[in-house]
Amino acid sequence: MSALVHLAANTLSSSKAVALYVQYASTLVGRDKACRFGQYLARLLVYILSRRLATRGKTPGAGVGTGIAWVAALSKTQAVLSTTRKVMRSGKFVDFARQFARILTGAAPSQQREDEVVRTLGAVHKAGMCVFMLADTLGLAHSALGLVRLRDAPRVARLGQRAWLAALAAQAAAALYQLHNLRLRQADLDRVRRHITKTAAAGSSSSSSDLPASVGARECAAEERAVAAQRAAAGRTLLLSA
Repeated sequence: MSALVHLAANTLSSSKAVALYVQYASTLVGRDKACRFGQYLARLLVYILSRRLATRGKTPGAGVGTGIAWVAALSKTQAVLSTTRKVMRSGKFVDFARQFARILTGAAPSQQREDEVVRTLGAVHKAGMCVFMLADTLGLAHSALGLVRLRDAPRVARLGQRAWLAALAAQAAAALYQLHNLRLRQADLDRVRRHITKTAAAGSSSSSSDLPASVGARECAAEERAVAAQRAAAGRTLLLSA
């Protein structure tokens, strides 16, 4: 028995999978994504079971009662996970409001390097997420906690969903705009590289004439690596907003 306990302790202490899980679950984003995965998995299973129950009908002895019990349990799980996610992100609208204000005032360091289109779309994204999170928090306080009484809770929920959709659209548009600019920048770098190669091939073979071409090639390569990294970041942003 002690050997099994020792083996289990060694496995937990040295396992990379356990370390990755602990690192992932220790963040608010990680817990939210785990709850979201469980929520949408339960929703998918409810849909599949409901379709099967609808095709079977009310035939006795076909396991309809068990299926209905599973649908009820999964629906309850989905509702609990949805409420848990709302509780974890309650008050998040303050952070988005702060980011929106920093974009408007130009206080964010990254905003100084972005053009007006990306800055405007970023402001729309932060404002939309702020409205969505505020509506989400108000809905939680109204339905689950009973701290706030809303005259028209469905209207507040619809407003939050529209703001969320506008925020995702702005984020996707900003990512597409950045990818377009980076594609143009890469084309310019390709022309510069071809010019450097042609100049180096047409020049003399002396080391003094090869030095500027080699320096230009290194600068062009560094710029291409920066463009590739920015394109990967914009692609991830576009994928997450989809």
